[in-house]
Amino acid sequence: MNSNRKNIALPRKCFAVLPYEDRLVIITQGKPGYTRSPLDHGDKHQNRIIADEKNTELGGVTPEQEKAMIKGAIFGWEFVSPSAQESIMELEISRPGALGANTATMLTLPATPYEILDALDKARVTDERVIYSIEITDCKLDYLPQFFIPSTNLYELNHLCHRLASLSDWEMDCFEGMVMKDAVQTSYEPIPVERLINMTASMEYCQIAYEAHDDASLGKFYAENGFVPQLDNVPDNIYAWLDFEKIGKEMREGEGGVFTPHGYVVQNDIIARLYQSSEAVPTEKPDYTVLLRVTKGRFNDPEYDDDLSTLLKLPASDQELLNAVKEVEAVSPEDCVFTAVDCAIPELTEKITDELEATNNDCYGLVNELAGQLRHLDQESGVPVCKAMIEAATMDISLEEALDLAYQADEFSLLREASTPSDYAKAKLGKCDIPLREELLTIDGALHDYGEKLMAHNIASGTDYGILVSRGGQTVEQCLNRPAQNMEMR
Repeated sequence: MNSNRKNIALPRKCFAVLPYEDRLVIITQGKPGYTRSPLDHGDKHQNRIIADEKNTELGGVTPEQEKAMIKGAIFGWEFVSPSAQESIMELEISRPGALGANTATMLTLPATPYEILDALDKARVTDERVIYSIEITDCKLDYLPQFFIPSTNLYELNHLCHRLASLSDWEMDCFEGMVMKDAVQTSYEPIPVERLINMTASMEYCQIAYEAHDDASLGKFYAENGFVPQLDNVPDNIYAWLDFEKIGKEMREGEGGVFTPHGYVVQNDIIARLYQSSEAVPTEKPDYTVLLRVTKGRFNDPEYDDDLSTLLKLPASDQELLNAVKEVEAVSPEDCVFTAVDCAIPELTEKITDELEATNNDCYGLVNELAGQLRHLDQESGVPVCKAMIEAATMDISLEEALDLAYQADEFSLLREASTPSDYAKAKLGKCDIPLREELLTIDGALHDYGEKLMAHNIASGTDYGILVSRGGQTVEQCLNRPAQNMEMR
């Protein structure tokens, strides 16, 4: 059978010595965190020897694979690959009720942690008590959505998409075969996402016969390739009379294989148990507000450039920056390339990369300062306000202007439960004690017109995050046009 698969980039398990801590740990691919090895000696040199010996026993884990495994365990497996991952599916997130109809938002998976949080902000899922629904509107694997239950967890679905985006074409064909096998055995019942995730790590014993699409072609394939020993000595004049369909049917039923649009798939082992339910569900927000990938080399010199990379969580100290530079074996930050991977304001992620590239990292300090102010805002629940301010700006703002707005976020408020002028009018009238208020609230056309005028009077703007209201009477543009001020980190 054809097993033309790419080499798996990462091993299923490895031993590793943590940088700057020197502990000996065991890391399992796809699982967050690590476990401390009982073989830990507390000595960096001894732990390195043990890790190398154990990794050799595991099939020869390379130093590059070990570093990638460490990054996956600490930062998240979605950040291990330096290249952008292919889109697997698009979905719509919405809340039930009238507000949900106006705040439904689209999200492409796989997504970064802050891209998910941003979509939930837009859908007005303000805390874990808010119920929301997910509808898959498009999927690269068109056969897959039918196997999800309505209550599928968004974070586990995203983890599955990250896993699928890392697979080769051969592995994707194997995955489809495993899904189809489950479907046949359960009469097309839903498949738990946990099991689907584990299928992506269970292809070691998969085989595919791309030539076989029915029992007859399967039987002929097996017969011609020596998989049926009883036929080895059959004369050629008899061979042509064989019932290949019967042979294929018996082989398929005996080994539990399935036909897919790509061929015949058989998986000869049980599904791995690397992932347990809810492991991909975060218990808290990321411990960074901007995440940078650091790589060595910007000189297009093969003898200087290499494949080493690491991740730098911002805000970061000078020492943390130097540690990242050391990890990619560069001489200084000027010898590195910084690429934004994730940001608490996803709209700024690409802008951060563009400006870092355009200025040869001269704006790293600005990015780090922005990350610090976003952390301050996050502690005050002010990030959605800042995102709304950036959206309300009528021009494409720079990073310096984004930082300026981040410092002024407390001069605005955000009505997150309002999405239309009518919502804004109802929110304002709800605070007033006026005659016939209930009757007025039922006249939607009048409410809309009144709401628009009220928003203009109060300098309020509709955004994807809610209605943004100025506390001091200034618009976002007026804030951006203020004379330069000396601002300090809070």
